Amino acid sequence: MEDKKEIVMLLKHLLKATRAGADIRQMELGDDGETIRITFNNQCSRDINIACDSGIAIIMDVAKALS
Repeated sequence: MEDKKEIVMLLKHLLKATRAGADIRQMELGDDGETIRITFNNQCSRDINIACDSGIAIIMDVAKALS
């Protein structure tokens, strides 16, 4: 079974190395394990639904939300 919390943590570090992630202040898995909250430097945030997602689907959903 994939560890969603680890995937989110590693993805946050990877995204921060790109232009798409330069404005990310925080990215964390919600308590329910089914959403990711991305908070940007301007204090705005975006929730991404990752319910039933595999590891690769999490990455794709986050990338889609940031593009």
